[in-house]
Amino acid sequence: MAGGKETPRQKMIGMMYLVLTALLAMNVSKQVIAAFITLNDKVEVSTGAIENKNGAIYQGFEAKKMSLKSTGGDVKDIEKWQKNATEVKNEADKTVGFLIGLSNEMIGLAEGGQDWIDHDLDVEIDGQTYPSGLKSLGGIQNFDNYDIPTNLFVGSDRSNPNEKGISIRTNLNGYRDYLVTKIGNYSEGKVKWTFEPPAEKSDLKAALASANPVDTSKIIQLYDLLNYPEEVHGHDEGAEAMPWVAAMFDHAPIVAAAAMFSALKSDVRNAESVAAQHMLDKVDAPMFNFNKIEPMAFAPSAYINQGDSLPLNVKIAAYDSTEIAEIAYGMDADTLPERWKKTTGTIGLSGATAGSHKVKGVIYVKQKGELVPKPWSFNYTVGQPMGVVALPEMRVLYRGYKNIVEGTASGFPADKVSLSGSGCNLSKSGKTWVATVGSGVREASISVIGRKDNGGSVNLGSFKFKVKKLPAPTVYLGGITNGQNPGLSSVKANANSKISCRYDESVPLTGVAFTVVSGTVTVDGLMAKGRVGGGGKLDGNAKKILAQSRGKQVTMLVTYRGPDGVSQRGALVFTPR
Repeated sequence: MAGGKETPRQKMIGMMYLVLTALLAMNVSKQVIAAFITLNDKVEVSTGAIENKNGAIYQGFEAKKMSLKSTGGDVKDIEKWQKNATEVKNEADKTVGFLIGLSNEMIGLAEGGQDWIDHDLDVEIDGQTYPSGLKSLGGIQNFDNYDIPTNLFVGSDRSNPNEKGISIRTNLNGYRDYLVTKIGNYSEGKVKWTFEPPAEKSDLKAALASANPVDTSKIIQLYDLLNYPEEVHGHDEGAEAMPWVAAMFDHAPIVAAAAMFSALKSDVRNAESVAAQHMLDKVDAPMFNFNKIEPMAFAPSAYINQGDSLPLNVKIAAYDSTEIAEIAYGMDADTLPERWKKTTGTIGLSGATAGSHKVKGVIYVKQKGELVPKPWSFNYTVGQPMGVVALPEMRVLYRGYKNIVEGTASGFPADKVSLSGSGCNLSKSGKTWVATVGSGVREASISVIGRKDNGGSVNLGSFKFKVKKLPAPTVYLGGITNGQNPGLSSVKANANSKISCRYDESVPLTGVAFTVVSGTVTVDGLMAKGRVGGGGKLDGNAKKILAQSRGKQVTMLVTYRGPDGVSQRGALVFTPR
């Protein structure tokens, strides 16, 4: 309801509404309204950082579970909270999908029915697909249209918004109530804690009386993050209260309304992060250090005769890619510990002798600062010819990239082995093959073909690969990249260089070239704006404001084109010291 003391966030929303109304009243230029595109880009960058943090939180559940299992601990409690956290994530994805869907519907009405959803970001929950993000707002032509947001989410009477507009607040408050219910209702030994979310925040203190005291601060925090009042007041003296949705969308241009949806999406992801982290903290267990989780399949043997069966275990493997573990092992007659060799990384297994082979050893895992040997063994067989497709650089095929593919088949000489593809084009380059994939393809398959001496051929195996767009590159000004605090002298020197887009060492793709098409350079507190020309060259204004940027945030927004020919946007943000 209206009334009561407004939070700083509510005051900010009210001020944004007044500024927007003033801009419209003055009939300002489209360039001014287009500043909301920059605001939206900054919000999306911030939301991306939150989503990365959330991914680390969900990995933390696996780390604690592994630690408990390795020490013989009970994993029931961690599994309970992990299940709750997964449900929290799913509900967050659904709520974000609801917001993105409304924003896409609004933009589609302005852009002749175009779909503005970035489907590469879609998520699937229980067989249903939910959108998670939009394409850049920079491509919207009718970005100053304010009739569509008003009619779609408010209607003719802003004091009585339509159902679609009301549903925005209803869904957001519903997700808030879902989170606090998940946090506040559970059993701890013989004690049962309960919490019933109140309809009004003013009743929150009384509702917290039945909750666990260690949860109350997080519940209050979630109410603050996702508290959208039914009505808000203007900041002018005597201003009447108006419905929240009217304050957000009445006479708001398309890009301003889309930026508001992006801000609401950020609120949802932030609340998800608070709730998931609180659940992770519920279980006190030391964690193994790991930053990657991958599915792994294990079997007693790597060979099977026709007509036999083979037990296959599929499990999740978590590991720290930054630390190479030491391994001690022996093979066949050398499996006695006193004959073991020591190595790190990959073990090269010999295929010189046909038949069954056994490898046995230990891997040293760091637990609580100590290296503890963990035993392992592996059986494999050198036998009949079979085909293999290997991707040395990756596990997927990328659009617009020359994917290196190697096809081998034991029992066939290299000149008798070829590859054929479905959903991709294959060409021979020396001893290797290059696979290229066109737009619109989501999955491709590659088959290994062995040619017999009698002229016949045999398909030695077909392998399916997911097709994805190339990862976004990192934006650089010389050697300066996101989040750095370079010296002003370094900034001035790099200003004579070009802005470039390229992959850092974390992306294992080589020979991928990105071309900077255009861009802008802004410095907080300075009115002037610089430009980025074709090829990444900075104009005079850009160099001038960079020379005055000590202690101020520099934002560079660029449009670049990758080898697939698709134009995309990237950002570089740093603060010179």
